[in-house]
Amino acid sequence: MSELHTAPAGWYPEPSGTDGQRWWDGTRWTEYATPLSPPTQAQHAPYGSARDARVPDGTPVDTVWIWLIVVLPVVAVIPFFLWDFEGYLQRSMAGDPAAQLSLYRDPMYLASILLGWGAYAASVVFAYFDMVALRKLGYAKQFHWAWTFLWSLVYVVGRTVVVKRQAGHGTAVMWVAITLNVAVLVGTIVWFIAVMANVFGSAIESYPAI
Repeated sequence: MSELHTAPAGWYPEPSGTDGQRWWDGTRWTEYATPLSPPTQAQHAPYGSARDARVPDGTPVDTVWIWLIVVLPVVAVIPFFLWDFEGYLQRSMAGDPAAQLSLYRDPMYLASILLGWGAYAASVVFAYFDMVALRKLGYAKQFHWAWTFLWSLVYVVGRTVVVKRQAGHGTAVMWVAITLNVAVLVGTIVWFIAVMANVFGSAIESYPAI
């Protein structure tokens, strides 16, 4: 202890023997103390940082469930294009009182409605199975399946981002999904324009010439 009283001011190991250092002002111990080494921040790395856990090389980035989610919107819309929408519009414009009732008897219309809701429900279920499969493959983080309630494409894009951060690749499924959704949207618009052009063309031809 006599050596401490002659020591110059500075940081010295804790006199109590615990980890850390305490400031000796040359005459007495002060209240200023510090750890021997600063705490590491690895355990508190922000989400999406370079410190995110990585899966081993060669770990699959796709599952059968995610591909089913991708193709479901295309399958669901096929009966819609086979529905006699043009005939329905022509009967409605002609004042046929049974036109509305015939709509609900059209098998393609009913199939498109049922498949649309069925695809929506199946996408939610498949997203859950996909998240479980990713967890079994070793992915520490997964995009939550409940986002599929908003839109299946939202889940596909979010899942791709999370998987790519941990695997370093795996964007193909996202680009295929975006391409198919755009193709369905464009195809629907073109089909609708063509049907409306035919309907109005037929309506104009039915009027007697002046």
